[in-house]
Amino acid sequence: MVYKFGLIGLPNVGKSALFNKITKLNIPSKNFPFCTIEPNIGVVSVFDSRLKKLADCVSAINIVYSTVVLIDIAGLVQGASTGEGLGNKFLEKIKECHALIQVVRLFDNNDIIHVYGNVNPSRDIDIINTELLLSDLDLCEKIVQRYITSGKNKEFDNNFIINLVRRCICKLQSGISLRNVIFTTEELNILKKYQFLTLKPMIYVLNMMNHIDSSIYIDKFCKDNHIDVSTVFPISLYNENKIMLNNINNKSSNKNNFHCNSLDNNKFIKKLCDFLYLKTFFTAGPKEARSWIFQAEKTAIQIADLIHSDFSKGFIRAQVISYNDFINHRNINEIKRLGKIRSEGKKYVIQDGDIINFLFNV
Repeated sequence: MVYKFGLIGLPNVGKSALFNKITKLNIPSKNFPFCTIEPNIGVVSVFDSRLKKLADCVSAINIVYSTVVLIDIAGLVQGASTGEGLGNKFLEKIKECHALIQVVRLFDNNDIIHVYGNVNPSRDIDIINTELLLSDLDLCEKIVQRYITSGKNKEFDNNFIINLVRRCICKLQSGISLRNVIFTTEELNILKKYQFLTLKPMIYVLNMMNHIDSSIYIDKFCKDNHIDVSTVFPISLYNENKIMLNNINNKSSNKNNFHCNSLDNNKFIKKLCDFLYLKTFFTAGPKEARSWIFQAEKTAIQIADLIHSDFSKGFIRAQVISYNDFINHRNINEIKRLGKIRSEGKKYVIQDGDIINFLFNV
């Protein structure tokens, strides 16, 4: 599976500039609203220092890193859910993404146009989040109508789905995003099929001046908008030669200390993967050493299917070595002698850093 992150926000807040910095592409990023018309798509490698060490151990010819997709989506404005601006076309594009990155402008500069005339972060994120809510609300109403008029569902009881979606409608009408509602695993599995926008994880990337006191601004932003501080990343795109970025690591601290240090693209992408609780396993041999990202708690049979459907169809067992054991001993014969190679079945939960060889027969 290729994980996709969608850059959203008002027009002219720095989405395309951030996209260019991370992907090293050179898509247009101009000082006027709706510079982006068609979504821009970039494929970015997820660097993992462990892979190079692993490749050296097995003398692999090729090294292949996992990748994620970054999608720069045209700016949304008030009324987008009903077609205003570039409208529903781009709300539909967001549905493909596994997580959303909302870029918010916090700096004042009269030379850089703001689509609403002045900088007001609370208003701006309220506009974006409201459009996502309205889009989901419209989808919910269509789902309810469909199940009321359709025949019996083979997989789930119609009334169960109707009641679940009506519960979603009540929350959305109260201004509550679905990601902030507690659902059972069964309910979540149903809702995810409909790709609700407000069910997707949201990261807030705050585009700030690089000389301001980040701590004061971030604390105020989170309190004013009831946002979890762990989902906020301050950056500065004002100076085109730098991206200053910092993640908030200490959730329990009474005072958040933000230091906007220069951060490379690899670290930025890694933080996004951590936000989705993505882990990494490896496959390695003389021809190729490769890293694979996956959602935590996946089993061996699910991971086998991630590589190739034949692996899951003809699954026999998985031979597993932990990364630390492999690096500590480096010699496969020594690893075998010490009993560090484990044979795991279909239900084994893959751990971060596992080196796996799937045995299968099709």
